[in-house]
Amino acid sequence: MTTQTHNASLPELGSGIFLTKDIASILRLPLQRVRHWLNEFWDKRFSDSKHSFGNGNSKAVNFYTLIEFYTFYQLRDNGFSAQEIQKAYHIISKDLNTKYPFAKDIIRIDEKNIWYEYFGELMKVDAKRKLYLKQLLEPFLHKIDYDEDAIAERYYPLGRDKKIIVDPKHQFGQPTILGTNIKVQTIYNLHQGGETDKNICILYDLSEDEVKDAIKFYLKAA
Repeated sequence: MTTQTHNASLPELGSGIFLTKDIASILRLPLQRVRHWLNEFWDKRFSDSKHSFGNGNSKAVNFYTLIEFYTFYQLRDNGFSAQEIQKAYHIISKDLNTKYPFAKDIIRIDEKNIWYEYFGELMKVDAKRKLYLKQLLEPFLHKIDYDEDAIAERYYPLGRDKKIIVDPKHQFGQPTILGTNIKVQTIYNLHQGGETDKNICILYDLSEDEVKDAIKFYLKAA
């Protein structure tokens, strides 16, 4: 999966490894549409050397691209062309000196912020569309922790009130139980195998809420 190709780099330690199915599951987006627009994001419009690694069906992305893709997806789903998004993306990247502008903590949902200044000019975001994009993006942005450089660091796929986290420094970015290194999939597999929640709690020293959140993650993603 990490074989280097002409348009793909090797993953950096702690950056996470996310296949297409992982992206769809974590971001709660339709797999087929994710696959279609992720290919566009990788290969046609953006700087793919930092976005992907591997090749063919084993292509994967890092954590920053996982976060960036949600914004790209919503903009494409709302009728913006890849060319429009690319133009805004590269201008923001250059002006703010960041490789991952859509993973930067600059997307503020009001009319005076840098996000709307750029997108309002380059993408002609009218008032109605601004409101709609706010409704789509604001809940997502509240699920992200940013580091001291204002770059996305961790993501809470079910929201901050749940015990599930996506952290590229743990388990290659696969969802884990908050505060542990236990993969959510491990808990769900035990549940699917007929193990009771009580026994799972004892086996892994977890609370009932942590086990229930792990099961909920995969049930919602199904």
